[in-house]
Amino acid sequence: MFGITASGIIGAATIIVMALLSGWTVRLPYRPFIRFQLMNSISLLCVFFSLSFLFKDIKHAATIIIYLLPASFIGGCLVYLVGRYIYIYIYRVTTSQHKKLSKMFSVMVQNAKTGTMIETPEREVAVINQTFCDMFDIPGPPNQYVGLKSNQLFLSHAPMLKDPARFLKTVESTVYSKESIVDEEITFINGKIYARDYIPIYEGHVYIGHYWEYRDITEKKKAECDLRKANKKLEMLSMKDGLTGLNNRRSLDKQLEIEWEYAQKEKEPLSFLLFDIDYFKAYNDTYGHIQGDECLKEVANIAKSVVFDEPAFVARYGGEEFGILLPRANQYEAIKMAEAIRQQVEQRGIIHQASDLFKCVTISVGIMTVVPSENIPPISIVHQADQALYEAKRTGRNRISVYSHHKEADSNV
Repeated sequence: MFGITASGIIGAATIIVMALLSGWTVRLPYRPFIRFQLMNSISLLCVFFSLSFLFKDIKHAATIIIYLLPASFIGGCLVYLVGRYIYIYIYRVTTSQHKKLSKMFSVMVQNAKTGTMIETPEREVAVINQTFCDMFDIPGPPNQYVGLKSNQLFLSHAPMLKDPARFLKTVESTVYSKESIVDEEITFINGKIYARDYIPIYEGHVYIGHYWEYRDITEKKKAECDLRKANKKLEMLSMKDGLTGLNNRRSLDKQLEIEWEYAQKEKEPLSFLLFDIDYFKAYNDTYGHIQGDECLKEVANIAKSVVFDEPAFVARYGGEEFGILLPRANQYEAIKMAEAIRQQVEQRGIIHQASDLFKCVTISVGIMTVVPSENIPPISIVHQADQALYEAKRTGRNRISVYSHHKEADSNV
């Protein structure tokens, strides 16, 4: 706005020269106060020469410098003293806090129950604690490894790992990617399992190192394994009938869904047998519930023995009712299986004086065979076998009945 003038050029040149000389003065091996006053003197000298050049009068410039000299000296001293006080105060407080925090951090790391190691960007050990050394069977105090390359520690103690090559490869790839990792499991040959965390350390946007932490989770993993086993055992128990040892209705329903889906996909037949003990209430009333339970177990054992070599799923459906799922079995095969079970129960000759028709325990069987399709629900095979069982009961018991959409075909024995 004011244009280029001689005074502006001289002023700018004076400032540049003062800056260069001040920078040179700072590097001199003198005490700070001497360097400060030397900088002040050089600055006054630069101002004197620039004024002399502007005024074309050395006496006039000298007069100004004479008046300026004490003010500059006194003001410089005051500025120096204030600056020195502030610097010393901040430096001492900051240094004290830094040392205190550094000591706290060091104590915390050394006493940590987790294995901790901090590396520089060049993979040199900056901090390592005793727990880390114990985990990797590294002898001696941890401080002796500060400054060493961390991969040297891993290379010398990697054989204690189940898969040393994979361990070293993951360490290198993790450091290269600089992406945080949490709870990565590492297994040692001694059976110990550790969870590894990795955090890249940044100060602002500047990358300054790596943080590794190892936690012993052996007991935790063992507890989780025991819990899974217990849950699996409970699940298995929940699928079994406590009295007969057969599968229960819940497990039969699940298996029916599986077999139904498979038979539908393969276009194969699926048969279901539903049978119960004839006049079982009268049996319980006559011989008591304990003997009734023995009767149920005996019938269950007969059913298991008959289908032993077959891909059949036998279950206690409820009360005195039993269900048998026969994958890939057509109607003829289902009838043959049902008749074998019926005959075996009758031939066992379990006394049943309360039966209206027979003096031994017998069963009635309902059969349903179907090739599953998408428009038929799986439970329909159970309902239709139940209808066939009802028909076997209605027509005299100790027989089998096959469900038909048009009629029930009986096979009386």
